[in-house]
Amino acid sequence: MEKTSIILDVDTGVDDAFAVLFAAMHPAINLLGVTCVDGNTNVDQVIANTLKVLDAAGAGDIPVARGAVRPLLGKSEYAEYVHGADGMGDLGITPSHRKVDSRSAIELLRDLIEESKEPVTLVPIAPLRNCEETTSNCFNGRISISW
Repeated sequence: MEKTSIILDVDTGVDDAFAVLFAAMHPAINLLGVTCVDGNTNVDQVIANTLKVLDAAGAGDIPVARGAVRPLLGKSEYAEYVHGADGMGDLGITPSHRKVDSRSAIELLRDLIEESKEPVTLVPIAPLRNCEETTSNCFNGRISISW
């Protein structure tokens, strides 16, 4: 089975957690990496949530990078009324021992796209700040964005 290489751009709350689980576990998806952005909760909590979900999925060494800390315009507005204070329904999930990648989200996106021998699909399911900053560069047709 041919796999589709993707990079998820997330603001992991309870909704994005399902997408991360799906992508990490689906046999036809090659999850190259995950970039995080301020959205459902603050970006540091988004990172912590993403790492926890990758643990739950039994995922391998998938890089996770820190992205935009605020919206392009306006101020952050978190959805605690939906996702809880921690973005994951305040379930008290054990913290992950995984480490965030030392590269920024933009650097990780660039590196993963440039290193891939196959086309890469960027799947943004969060505020589009990381994608906006990344796609301003030219990748010579090596990236498609799934809106």
